[in-house]
Amino acid sequence: MKKINKILLLTDFSEVSENATSYAMLIAAKTKANVHILHVLNTPVDWVKISLENEKLYPETKAEIGMAKFNLTELTRKFNSQGIEAQQSLVFNLGVENIAGHIKNKEFDLLIMGSHGTKGIKEVTIGSNAQKIVRRVPIPTLVVKNKHRSNTIKNIVFASTFEEDQKNAFKQIAAFSEQIDATLHLLFINTPYHFVENFEIEERLKSFCNICLKPCIKHVYNALNEERGVKYFIKNNEIDLFSIATTAKSGFVQLFTPSLTESLINHLDIPVLSIHRNEA
Repeated sequence: MKKINKILLLTDFSEVSENATSYAMLIAAKTKANVHILHVLNTPVDWVKISLENEKLYPETKAEIGMAKFNLTELTRKFNSQGIEAQQSLVFNLGVENIAGHIKNKEFDLLIMGSHGTKGIKEVTIGSNAQKIVRRVPIPTLVVKNKHRSNTIKNIVFASTFEEDQKNAFKQIAAFSEQIDATLHLLFINTPYHFVENFEIEERLKSFCNICLKPCIKHVYNALNEERGVKYFIKNNEIDLFSIATTAKSGFVQLFTPSLTESLINHLDIPVLSIHRNEA
């Protein structure tokens, strides 16, 4: 991951969006990045092209737009009060495809979003739509559910099979951990159905550790399946952020099938950072 200079925060002003905002502030403060706050509002007509006269026909929509503008301004001021440069955008009827295009055009380095919403970004939710975002958005994506437990991110875990084609994504995660001064943990889940001998696991982990500029911590857990292993590890360690590598085709690398990763995102209390394997 290149240095984070521009963060895109998707918000619908819900509680989970507030939690995502807390992480955006935390990461922006660490990386000295500026934050672009984006709210997507669904309107019954094309609001950009509607005449001022016809706007009067939609009083509820006008009220929603007014409230959205107010909330965006307040949120921008909140960032500014912490010494973080922030801008705001209100757009209408923007779908997943358009969000991906918006990100590409604006050259953002990191997307942060809540895991579900009540309005505005309903399409940006956990489940199949979240997988669409992860697959189509060309930058690292941080999905947040709950509020962070402390005022910093101290420990990040990267769970993987640690094969050669996952190194590029790992480089991004290693760079991110260095930027925010976090300890990086490497987690290999060994299962009966995908059993790997100890010497081979050690070789793989050593190869990945050599990529890191600062020491990382290696973990090997034996479990009936990958999901049980990941949950057990996070439950018994003070991990603040879970990271994975994804692919544009299937959404997730070999260890994490789409259904498994969806389940992990839904059930883990900590944020999930996904990075495409082919990101440079």
